[in-house]
Amino acid sequence: MKTKLVKMFSIFLLCTTLICSYFYQPIHTEASSSISYKVTASQLTLREGPSTSTKKITLIPKSTKLTKISSKGSWIKVKYSGKTGWVSSQYLSKVTTKVNTAATSKTVTTNVSNLNIRSGAAVSYKSLGKLAKGTKGTVLDEKSGWVKIKTTKYTGWVSKSYVTFKSTTSSNTASNVGKYYYITIASLNVREKASSSTSTAIIGTVKKGNEFKILKESGTWVQIQYTTTKKGWVSAKSVYGKISSKKHTSQTSNPNKPDEEDEDTEVEPTPDPSEPENPTPEEPTDTPEDNVVYTKPSKTEYIVIQSGYLNIRSKPNTKGNILSEASAGDYYTVLQYATYPSNEWVEVMYATGKTGWVSNNTSNSYITLTNPATNPPAESNKTIVLDAGHGGSDPGSGGGGYNEAALTYAFTLKTKSHLESMGYTVYTTRGQYSACSSSTNKTVDLQCRVNVAKTKKADIFVSIHMNSATSTAKGTETYYAASGNPYPTRSRQLASAVHNAYQPTMGSTNRGVKTNVFYVNRMATVPSILLEVGFISNVEDRSKLINATHQNNVSRSIAQGIHNYFQMQ
Repeated sequence: MKTKLVKMFSIFLLCTTLICSYFYQPIHTEASSSISYKVTASQLTLREGPSTSTKKITLIPKSTKLTKISSKGSWIKVKYSGKTGWVSSQYLSKVTTKVNTAATSKTVTTNVSNLNIRSGAAVSYKSLGKLAKGTKGTVLDEKSGWVKIKTTKYTGWVSKSYVTFKSTTSSNTASNVGKYYYITIASLNVREKASSSTSTAIIGTVKKGNEFKILKESGTWVQIQYTTTKKGWVSAKSVYGKISSKKHTSQTSNPNKPDEEDEDTEVEPTPDPSEPENPTPEEPTDTPEDNVVYTKPSKTEYIVIQSGYLNIRSKPNTKGNILSEASAGDYYTVLQYATYPSNEWVEVMYATGKTGWVSNNTSNSYITLTNPATNPPAESNKTIVLDAGHGGSDPGSGGGGYNEAALTYAFTLKTKSHLESMGYTVYTTRGQYSACSSSTNKTVDLQCRVNVAKTKKADIFVSIHMNSATSTAKGTETYYAASGNPYPTRSRQLASAVHNAYQPTMGSTNRGVKTNVFYVNRMATVPSILLEVGFISNVEDRSKLINATHQNNVSRSIAQGIHNYFQMQ
């Protein structure tokens, strides 16, 4: 019996060994592949479902890279511009990228206190919490001046300006050290550290055509020797220059000679105000401190933070130390203004006995005479739709580094604030960085704006724009549709009332009230006008259009003109 049991146990062990050896396979570590696609059509339709009969979501431009989520038949599910939908594989070409298991990993460290970590890549997104100075996070994604990170407590987006990057790269990843960096823009800042943070000092500039040997590398930054004795860090993004293994044959200037005498040199180009490329859109470009005028308001005025956040600094410029932070919903009494040619700062008391400066060159805030602590009862049952011209992929006209879409949005928000303080119900047609419609078709977008007035049962529709022509053209003009709109007489009355109120405040050439069949005037189902506040292409007009105080004064006059119109009805 004992011998029989031993034999049975031996057979059991043998079978177990055979079964385990069958299922066990050694694990091999090797390079994996991630598959993406490139759009080959001039415009590819993103749809709600895998069929041409489903609703269109938006259009995707040619050469856009897309990552596959899933597939069904000849359709592929992808994500584009925050929207998920289906595209036909007939108009895609496969792009296979080798991803090495020993790829570069990035981390960031916060270099300011109380840094907001947000649910999305813009100051308009909800703050998930605040990060202490020195907090470390792993980089998950980067987008338009923002970086998505994962910390021990949060996963969200922070502004690139307030973090320092560090890359950990495996030995089998190619390094650019020893190669050459060729500058392709007019001028590029040289910084003390590998960061564009406002706390990182600018120690010099290099010019277009200069070429330098790369000494060190940190993320997208490279260290160079920009003079005979000085070293510094420059951004090595492709928009600023090119990295090559061989040196160019010529240079436009001596890279070892400081450019102290070149007063026309530009620094790193300031991104479009309508786009969130600049990670700190609430703060203007620095202006020399000896070119500032200090004034105190003649009446009690308040600055209201209506979205995102603004730094409170020790000086009226970005060189001032960050003392605190003003968040959406906060408001302060204006103590004085510091006005530069192209931007403005406001001094406030942010805590008992503590004062600091807040940028007033932003759509994140507005100035008002109405005490925000009081909520006056509505004095009117009228509803108004304000339309900020252009937006999204359409920046409108431009001049002096500014674009129409950003300025119209600033004027619209300030006008909205003044109208609401007068008791009116006000709606706007778009957000700061978006258009009204997700479609790139302009007619669709214009109809979307007109539809807002219809949906909200508005009493009037007012579209705000900036004009553009030759550099000598300037002035203010207001338009209405004499035909097409069902209320041509009321539209003319509205145009006259508003024009007569804001044109003197703008203080430019009076080009009068005119008729034109602009789409939003013609297709609106309510009295509708279009304002051309000034010429962005003219230096004199533009200096007024970009000045926050002047914006506020003109916007107040636009609101007064609208009020005058309703008083006449």
